[in-house]
Amino acid sequence: MPIFGGNKPSADGLIEIGELAVDRVEVEAAQTATFTFEVLSEAAIAALPAALHPPFPTYCSLVVRRHDDSPFGPFTTAELRLHARATNHYVGYSLGGFTDNDAACAWLRDAYGAPIAVAERVSLIRRHYGVEAVVGEGGRNLLEAVIETPGYISGADVLYVQNSNLASLGGVPALVAEEFEYQIKEARRGTSRFAALDLTAFGAPTLTLSNHLPATWTTGSWSYMPVRFTIDPNRPAGVGTRKVGQPAAA
Repeated sequence: MPIFGGNKPSADGLIEIGELAVDRVEVEAAQTATFTFEVLSEAAIAALPAALHPPFPTYCSLVVRRHDDSPFGPFTTAELRLHARATNHYVGYSLGGFTDNDAACAWLRDAYGAPIAVAERVSLIRRHYGVEAVVGEGGRNLLEAVIETPGYISGADVLYVQNSNLASLGGVPALVAEEFEYQIKEARRGTSRFAALDLTAFGAPTLTLSNHLPATWTTGSWSYMPVRFTIDPNRPAGVGTRKVGQPAAA
């Protein structure tokens, strides 16, 4: 018997979508560090919208992406996602995140409903000992992590799934599909080490980290795609998914 998430949200307090993304935004030079870890399942299932199925074990990814060029100028994002399935389609349900660029923040919120805010510092830096990711706000680090001495792997071993963002669309809650296209030029994998990780600041006060998994770092190009579909978060995705421009199912 399939298991569904336990969260049945209303539109109250959600980011209001201005206009769903209709243009492709391309970034020629991007770096992505992905820190993956398991979380305790009971709270994870309760946090997922009812449209989504949890994986077992339940796990999160904290994705830090550096954009060296974009229509908004250089910017870096750090986003926490709880992984799930919409029917048989893998997604990362967005819990919270930060960026260091006001214009990029406004665009991600308005076009995709991304639960993201501006922080004083969001950085992804390659060091001689590995890759360092930091999010700083209010004189303290909300994230300080390193991928230690990562070794080379094939780019085919890395898969990035779409973000699924819970937002208000026309006053109604919706899971907005934030999809990507990418081309990996270099890929590495290593062990993650956290000096700081504030899950509450990243929108996950009920989640508890239980086990670290391998982390990856890649370079290459990255594209943000137009929104093609949304999902009713309170109905199974098989009946609650609709293409943009298509009326919701009865």
